Amino acid sequence: MTMQSISPVFAQAFIDAICHVEKGVEHHLVHSPEQAHELPPPPHVPMNELTEFFSRAHLQTGNEDIGLLAYHSAHPGHLGVLGYAIMSCPTLHDALARIAEHHTLIGSGFSLFLDVHPTAMKIAGLSTSPCNTALPRAFIDAVAALTLGLLHWLAPKARIEPIQAEFSYREPTDKRQLERLFGTNLKFSAPVTSLTFRRCDGELPVATFDPSLQQIHDEYLRRRHREWQAAVITTRLRQLILQYLLQGKTLALEEVAQGMEMSAHQLSRALEKEGQRFHKVLDEVRQQHSRHLLLNTDLSLKQVAYCIGFKNQSAFNKACERWFSMSPGSYRIERGISPSGTQ
Repeated sequence: MTMQSISPVFAQAFIDAICHVEKGVEHHLVHSPEQAHELPPPPHVPMNELTEFFSRAHLQTGNEDIGLLAYHSAHPGHLGVLGYAIMSCPTLHDALARIAEHHTLIGSGFSLFLDVHPTAMKIAGLSTSPCNTALPRAFIDAVAALTLGLLHWLAPKARIEPIQAEFSYREPTDKRQLERLFGTNLKFSAPVTSLTFRRCDGELPVATFDPSLQQIHDEYLRRRHREWQAAVITTRLRQLILQYLLQGKTLALEEVAQGMEMSAHQLSRALEKEGQRFHKVLDEVRQQHSRHLLLNTDLSLKQVAYCIGFKNQSAFNKACERWFSMSPGSYRIERGISPSGTQ
């Protein structure tokens, strides 16, 4: 099981953004400046500690939009080495592509990907934690705000705006601050949190582009990517299957293996060494994602079935009987949720 974690530099960016405005918020997540010379910073901060910080900040301030404060602290340096790499990219598309491909440098236990179409590009992320605990709204808002702020930092003259923003939490009563930052085309109770931009926005130049530094940074990222490829195969497979589910791609062994830059035989052998089988991992990811969609979104049962790769409702019902010992509608009812998805 992969523990969700985040780099201390990235975590500190969120904390500083909130505590700079909301002076009364308490935080004990990372070392204070006075402790910096005594204790080395942890390699990664457990994600639950950061989400608990956001929950406490919301309770202490009563500010539903507190996560949006992260926009004002956006800077590539908060992504560590990855941040310096995107600063040397030629375009915003290249910067987003590197963030998506190398996001494991800033954290684990979540999947991040970039979908590019002829007229639009979407950066999207979703937790891959098996516990299916819904992330607090403040944390989701902070990540989305920091992402947009980062793009504005990279191309300050353009200040691009999303053509759509999707959030995995339910629609809030007051959306004014969200609309002020992300525009009016907002979607809630979505399967994934994402920001969609015009494809032409991706061609905007990055103000700090440096071809010589780009070559150095890209070589470092390639080396780290090779190290990641050598990591636990099952963890990588889970993330890729979830990404393919969200993108509506084929989940056949051959196609997924190709996405992992392996042959189907190589993937099967690698999984065997870890005591796993492809279809067992696929079934576990489908179960995990279906639980998330049933409990945390307003999607209809038919839509949930489609989102996890079933062609018809009957097959999904049979899978839920096997996973949860009940139908998907009963699973929602047992947890105080209408079968239609409304609480």
